[in-house]
Amino acid sequence: MASSWILKTRQMSEAGKEILLREALVNHMRSNRDRQLLTEIAEGSRPMEDILSFFASFWLYHYQGVKLLGFDEAQDLTIELKDEATRKERRQLELEIRELLGVKFQEEVDVSRLVSEFFIKAADKLGDKSATDQSTKEMALSLVKEYLGKIPTDYSPNHDIDFINEVTGWSAAWRRELYTKASGLKETALSLRDELLRPRDEETAEITVLTRGLSQIYGTMKYAEGRPTQSVTDSAWNAISDAVLKRFCQSPLETQAIRAAHELKLRLIEAVEIDLETPTSLEEYEAKMGQVVANHLSEMIKAEPDSVYNMLSQLLQINSSDIQAALRVKGVKDVLQLAEGLMSVAEPPTAKAEGPSINKEDLEVMERSLKRLEKLETTLQKQVKGMLRAKGWRASELDKISLDLLTKDRSSLMGIEVQVLETLESKMRVPSPENLKLLIKQREQVHDGALSSLGMASVSDISQQLRHEEVARAIKLDLVWHFTIGLLTNLTRIVETYMRSKQDLLRMKALLTSIYEDTETELQFLREEILIDLTAIRIYELKCVHPELDASTLSAWMHARLASKALDAASSNLESTPSPVFEGVVEAPLVRDGLTFDNYAIAYDVMHRFLKQERSGMAAKEELAIEAKRQQQRLAERKKTSLDALSFVYTKAHTVFRAIARVGTAGLNWTANDDTKLANLLAFYVRTSRGRSVCTNCGAIPKEGACSEHGSGQMIKSKDLDSLAVFVMRSISDIKRGLIGPKAEAMTWDEARVIVQREIGNLKRSGKLTSKTNLNAMLPGEINYIVGPALAKVIGQYFNNSLQYAARRANLAKSY
Repeated sequence: MASSWILKTRQMSEAGKEILLREALVNHMRSNRDRQLLTEIAEGSRPMEDILSFFASFWLYHYQGVKLLGFDEAQDLTIELKDEATRKERRQLELEIRELLGVKFQEEVDVSRLVSEFFIKAADKLGDKSATDQSTKEMALSLVKEYLGKIPTDYSPNHDIDFINEVTGWSAAWRRELYTKASGLKETALSLRDELLRPRDEETAEITVLTRGLSQIYGTMKYAEGRPTQSVTDSAWNAISDAVLKRFCQSPLETQAIRAAHELKLRLIEAVEIDLETPTSLEEYEAKMGQVVANHLSEMIKAEPDSVYNMLSQLLQINSSDIQAALRVKGVKDVLQLAEGLMSVAEPPTAKAEGPSINKEDLEVMERSLKRLEKLETTLQKQVKGMLRAKGWRASELDKISLDLLTKDRSSLMGIEVQVLETLESKMRVPSPENLKLLIKQREQVHDGALSSLGMASVSDISQQLRHEEVARAIKLDLVWHFTIGLLTNLTRIVETYMRSKQDLLRMKALLTSIYEDTETELQFLREEILIDLTAIRIYELKCVHPELDASTLSAWMHARLASKALDAASSNLESTPSPVFEGVVEAPLVRDGLTFDNYAIAYDVMHRFLKQERSGMAAKEELAIEAKRQQQRLAERKKTSLDALSFVYTKAHTVFRAIARVGTAGLNWTANDDTKLANLLAFYVRTSRGRSVCTNCGAIPKEGACSEHGSGQMIKSKDLDSLAVFVMRSISDIKRGLIGPKAEAMTWDEARVIVQREIGNLKRSGKLTSKTNLNAMLPGEINYIVGPALAKVIGQYFNNSLQYAARRANLAKSY
């Protein structure tokens, strides 16, 4: 049940899409799968604020891909080292979040208590009063200032802003607006600068609520500094008091619902405060807070049942009619039924003197048994007896038969009893007599004793009780996690800063592509300036979220996100390496202690470090790409060098002539495609054979430089004409050996030279070659497109003639 939302808004339904991060984080905390993963990697129970920091780091690391170790650093690690690096990264991320969160969770719990106390007091004082009365307005303003004064001075000033946003209702309205904007259509056709620097409020809902509150209260966008009561303008106070009056000057029914809702919240806050430092787990937290909800809500329902739906509406910000409809769907039509379910899940049944204890599992088993017995009895009385009456069996005899018949031994049945049993078995599976006796006994126990103390005497009573308990348990958990959402504001803002930095990094890298591809230096500088402006905006935004951080920490965090480093490593890097601000002047780091957080030099320093890193990475990738291309070329050259250009003719000759006796000549002829392949191979052979030693007597090309038959005296450096003759000689010799066998007489060197010279003469007569053609070192076009194809046709014609001879020989053999 941990992952079930019964009382939910549309925003909660969409939370899985990470539109509103507070709801999304709670959704994941309720997920059974996430809890199982957390149990596997967590180190036992922890205080609640540590659990939240751990879960935030877990969610950012595993679901959002926020890394502290760059991809280039991680890709060379082994599986074991990667697992260890993952643990260290996640732990480091948790420590960063814990450092940024500090004591803000405890402070947020305190401020939430003050908010609820304010709501209760405002409901008592302002309820049913006129919103236009000046005294009422002064009372509201005095009340706001009184509770703002209760926030300790050492707390983050952002808590004052959050308090005002909550009591005025501004935060709820802004969240609805941001949700609508996030789930709607996006703007298009923006300029490059506008696209990169536009606010994107919907990406960081909680940060936006804070910054809008700052603008609303201070009149301009600035981070909180000191207590707001010291610098809020009169117009801002008027807006605050008007919003408070609009919220509380309502009917007594509405103000009573507001009061009741915050009384429940106070109970929950007190439960959190009591064990704030006590190690716990999500399951223990859920169980403890659920007990508080069940006890208080059941008491309230019994005391004031008519106001419960209005109270839930105020607590959950869901229309009361929607709440009633959701409960009706789950089978709860009367709010008192919900109270019964809450009391049953709040107080586990104990053993009683009059009978054994009954738990949920026992009830479920009993419900299934009784349903089975009721179905059996209904089938017997209606379908079976009705069918037999229609067939002419006596009604008086049939009326005597009951379920007791089925408890008898089958061999003792006779006459109409056998007929009834056979007909019943054709309708459904009938249990054995022993099992049926057990089912009847269980029904008697339900009627007579086992559940009489619980007010259940039938299957419908048991089903209703189970359904009510299930709904009550789900609603109890819904209320716990609805309440928890309100305590995750500061944690969510931290998570949003990491999410914002990740999205910005993607946008920056997209812009970097255009920077590096553009050849105009002015445009490159302009786009780099856009990135510096964006960095300055993000540093200011970070200062708004964490006003207590100084310039050194803010710039270190931004550098850590851009460089994919841990926060401490990024801080050390900034302090120990030369700053780009002083490039070309002096090699020294930028001293940030004397600078304000929004100094241009800080944004310039951080962004140019990132740009330098990206340029180095791009240069390294380009060098790797060039080296990979060179390696491919070297492999291709080695492959070409090892290619045997004569293997094509050899393979074709030694396969085709063997198959002709089985398949005939169809499909085996030498074709124009074969001419093209052989011409290309011939050109490659001539190009790679230039300068090799060749024997002028036999055309042999030995590896050692001396002919095995004629010695080294007849060896010369091969020219193109010699290579052409060798190619023709070996090709025709391979065809003859494929046709006749190894004993076939090979073509001689002189015969091959005659063929080559004859074909070259024909090409000259036809005008394809001129008298100026250098036959000893022909041009590539002359070999590829003129001489090569001509000699390939000669070899192809010899192959086809040999094929015809082989076909006649095969037919002659068959005739004998």
